[in-house]
Amino acid sequence: MLCLWPRAKIVSDFIPRAHSFLIIYGNGSRRFFDWSGLSNETKEQKYVLLRSINSTPEKVYNVVSDVSEYQNFIPYCVESFVNERDPINNKPTEAGLRVGFRQYDEKFSCDVECMKQKSQYKVVANSVSHNLFHLLYGEWTIKPHPRRRSSTQVELLLRFKFKSKLYNSISSIFARSVTELVMKAFEKRIFELQKASLMQDTNKRNAAKN
Repeated sequence: MLCLWPRAKIVSDFIPRAHSFLIIYGNGSRRFFDWSGLSNETKEQKYVLLRSINSTPEKVYNVVSDVSEYQNFIPYCVESFVNERDPINNKPTEAGLRVGFRQYDEKFSCDVECMKQKSQYKVVANSVSHNLFHLLYGEWTIKPHPRRRSSTQVELLLRFKFKSKLYNSISSIFARSVTELVMKAFEKRIFELQKASLMQDTNKRNAAKN
């Protein structure tokens, strides 16, 4: 999901000089990006997001660990799949995504570990696809909010390093906004599932009265 660039357009067919491209942002502003002077060595990037979500840790964990449903709510995710599952809890142990944005179309797989540790949950994904990344590591930590009942504190740690110098350079501009966009998609998904569950319970109670 890191090779996404929301709210901006990369014009690859307009090349004013070698090793450069034009970025058009959503507000109409433009920027030429020149990567000819960049080092051939790509660097690891790291982002951490913290959120408070009005839901229980278990419900948040169930949404995060349900990788096969990602294609239904994560922006630019055109396919999500699970190759292997834990025979005991049915959680994914190997899963992946296919991401599409304009002319970019990439597919990658990860080893996945879903676990409960005392009062918190963790979902860890580590890329096993070596054609695109040197490193792709995501770790969700999901635990009860320390001050708000019925709320959850969520931390998303993301570490990545593309093999492509171009991808690595572009992602340094857009990765944080993409990560925040993905987090908002999870928050919306959790809210919608809770709302649907509440409506279902209400309909059952009304049907029982009749």
